[in-house]
Amino acid sequence: MGARHHLIRTTEQMNPVAQILNWIAEHEAIFSGIAAAIVIATVIGALSSRTLGLLRSRNQKKNNIAASNLQQTTQTIRQEIRYCRLPNGNKVAWSSAGNGYPLIRSLGWFTNLEMEWNSPVSAPFWQQLASRYRLIRYDGRGMGLSDRDVQEFSPETRLEDLEVVIEASGAEKFALMGMSEGGSTAIKYAHKYPERVSHLIIWGSFLVPPDPEEVPQFGPIARLMPEHWGGESAAFHQMFTAMFLPDGNAAQNKLFNEMQRTSAAPDTAFLFTKSIRAIDVRDIANQVRVPALVIHRKGDLVIPVKYGQNLAAQLRNSRIVLLDGSNHWMVAQDDTDYIISLIDEFLSNSDSQSG
Repeated sequence: MGARHHLIRTTEQMNPVAQILNWIAEHEAIFSGIAAAIVIATVIGALSSRTLGLLRSRNQKKNNIAASNLQQTTQTIRQEIRYCRLPNGNKVAWSSAGNGYPLIRSLGWFTNLEMEWNSPVSAPFWQQLASRYRLIRYDGRGMGLSDRDVQEFSPETRLEDLEVVIEASGAEKFALMGMSEGGSTAIKYAHKYPERVSHLIIWGSFLVPPDPEEVPQFGPIARLMPEHWGGESAAFHQMFTAMFLPDGNAAQNKLFNEMQRTSAAPDTAFLFTKSIRAIDVRDIANQVRVPALVIHRKGDLVIPVKYGQNLAAQLRNSRIVLLDGSNHWMVAQDDTDYIISLIDEFLSNSDSQSG
């Protein structure tokens, strides 16, 4: 009797498939090999369907929880969009969200404050940052919600946009996060105002733009911008997205294409892209002593990883983190939580925050 109770307890601890196989083994005389195989296949098939159903249910539950958390974050953290004026009279849109130590994003193009904040693809990243810091972002001249009638773009106008937004925000000391071509603008600002920048975070950037032969696909894309940027050309969208988001999923690709339409007019996008060739911070980067965190993807097709490595080597007080993947767009990958943890660790491991 004791042995029987022991057998029952052992069997109850088995998973359903193991229980069936154990029962068949004990009654093998009843079944032929073929019959047993049929029973096993049927049982496993039924249980697999049940398991898949449970997995789908769990995944749906996780998605619902994530959506609920995002909704709660959106309800508790709202961005305030304001405008400031450039010396030439153009208005630049900027936003502030959250409380805490100021974190200012420097990115001159391919932005739209409202779309970035509200899209299920990009919103979680920005709203998580806003739950930790006072997050300040802006649409550069000619972009997003800023005045669109702009024809002049240069490294100097990029720096001017950042300067005007910072003054309008009232931030005295802050961390500066330069993304893509905005990395050079952040470096220029830190060089000009070292007493105001406590930390530099540089994402997917460079000292000087990549040689055209190293990124041969970018030339044809740039030449097609005046005619096809933000339009209906599937071929152009595929070229552009395949370069910036080679690992992107359907939702990320859809948002990326929509950002074309809402971030800038075709002629503006072309002129801005053309002006990137004038960027060169090689002569000042090694004079910047602000603590810097350089983050770059190993497979970045827009800015090859060696450009991020060269940048980190020039910044005297920097460390570099190389991430897997190929997406140039920071918010379009599955490791954004890890990126935020890197930012948190970097900003918390210094006593230079003040004000």
